[in-house]
Amino acid sequence: MKLLWKLRFILKDYWQQYLLAFICLQIVSALNLLPPWLIGHVVDGIKDKSLTNQELFNYVAGIVVTGVAVYGFRYVWRAKLYGASIELIRKQRSRLFAHFTQLSPEFYQQHTTGDLMAHATNDLNAVEESVGVGIMTLVDSLIAGLTVLFAMVFLVSGKLTLLAMLPFPLLVWVTKRYGVALYSRFGRSQAAFSNLNEETRESITGIRAVKAHQLTDRQTQRFEQLSMEAVEANTSVARVDALFGPSISLFFGLSFVLALVGGAWLISHGQLTVGLLTSFTLYLSQMLGPMLQFGWQFNVFQRGSASWGRLEKLLSRKPKVSNAPDAQQAPDDTSLSINIQSFSYNAASDEKPVLQGISTEIAAGAFIGITGRTGSGKSTLLRLILREFDLPEGSFIQMGNIPLQQLTVESLREKLAWVPQEPMLFSGTIADNIRFSAPDASLEAVEKAAKLAAIDEEIMGFKDGYDTLLGENGINLSGGQKQRLALARALLADAEILLLDDAFSALDMKTEARILKNLMAMKGKKTIILVTQRLPELITADHILVLDRGRIIEQGNHDRLMASDQPEENTTEHWYAKIFRQQARTLLHPLEVKPDTVIKRSDVA
Repeated sequence: MKLLWKLRFILKDYWQQYLLAFICLQIVSALNLLPPWLIGHVVDGIKDKSLTNQELFNYVAGIVVTGVAVYGFRYVWRAKLYGASIELIRKQRSRLFAHFTQLSPEFYQQHTTGDLMAHATNDLNAVEESVGVGIMTLVDSLIAGLTVLFAMVFLVSGKLTLLAMLPFPLLVWVTKRYGVALYSRFGRSQAAFSNLNEETRESITGIRAVKAHQLTDRQTQRFEQLSMEAVEANTSVARVDALFGPSISLFFGLSFVLALVGGAWLISHGQLTVGLLTSFTLYLSQMLGPMLQFGWQFNVFQRGSASWGRLEKLLSRKPKVSNAPDAQQAPDDTSLSINIQSFSYNAASDEKPVLQGISTEIAAGAFIGITGRTGSGKSTLLRLILREFDLPEGSFIQMGNIPLQQLTVESLREKLAWVPQEPMLFSGTIADNIRFSAPDASLEAVEKAAKLAAIDEEIMGFKDGYDTLLGENGINLSGGQKQRLALARALLADAEILLLDDAFSALDMKTEARILKNLMAMKGKKTIILVTQRLPELITADHILVLDRGRIIEQGNHDRLMASDQPEENTTEHWYAKIFRQQARTLLHPLEVKPDTVIKRSDVA
């Protein structure tokens, strides 16, 4: 019942369907009283030898008509009740998915994909059963039970009814004890299913790595262990679940014995007829259904309540990044001003800041390079520009002199297009994957974006061209092809700021050079921020930031950074020039770069 109270604001949207179902259910319960009453008259007529053929025909006809009417009304209330529950859960599933899309990245660092999938499927299915079958059995057991009880008291005998009902309070106490045990056990079984679901997802997603490292047996053993844990958890639920039916049957059988003994005594004292005792036993047998339903609905509501408790924990999570009450649209001026005193992912802990002392200006239409050692905070800086996280007080990133926190998240991200190092592709065609950023884009626009990303020729080399179906996360493509599809997707979005997070790491130098040439043609029209470890990509950049341990250790254009080179081998102050010369000797081998050769921006066409 607590579950229904929690869902009252959701259920009220479907009150008309539920009300119609309940009315039909009450009519069914009233009609079910007629056959036992008619059968009782038939029995008394036979006993008294006063039953005529016409009376027998009328009684039988009444029973048949009642059965047809019950059939019709049962159909109506079941259709309305189940239809309402299905629609209700559809809306809740959409609500949950929309909630997932609003949550911050740290939420997904705390929850596995398999766990979230289990919430969106198994838990919602359990809630659906509660608001469908659960409400149906609750109302049916109450209405049918009270209606039959009324008939037993007023049409047969109040004394006999009281005697027959003596075991029922004990039955209520027992089923409540079962329900408490079922609640905790079902919660554990759902958690075990979540773990099993996540293990399955990870194994299938990483099947190539599993096979390559000969880990098939180990993964199979891990799966079997989690499968056994899920079986044990579900078995513990089944043990309690199995007690409901036998317990109800036991108490109901005791009630039947008391009714027969009491009925025989009343007949012997002339207070009851055989026909009325027959009607009473038939009414009592009708009570079995509501009693079984009572136990069943207790079971269903405990399962639904456990699942809704799990869902409430997710729905109660608030996104760390949200629109301020006075948030405004992103300005036309897309210049960026960055001043980060200190930033760490977990502000409550004493962990070392990921970024600190970052201060720079990025003009609209500029080509900005960001480089540095692995783990120096480059990707974090891009994620802060995307506003995946909010900065603490004292730090800010501004767009057109307006802090990002004062802009609506939607309008800000419309200004940005992001290409990660490990792109996410979806099952579907190549064209659909590129259109992900602009679903209504024409095929001509898709092809143009693919040409700019230097992937058009390879797409046309596939048998079905842009209609080629991709497997999960583009499993039938190479790493470089995935990166270029992601780049084409970003270019199709036509955003003012292009964020490239090591987006060329899987490309050969020739393809990379073609793409950079295409991007340079956009210089002045789009702001390009490129994170890379390949320093030759940054020769034509307007400004370069070199990060180390979350700080800017060097900045300037390529010529300035190369001019600051010093002979000391171990200094970090001139990391850019040292690493550029090392890469130039390997990556630019055809140029036969000598140790003292200086490549200037003007040398690059």
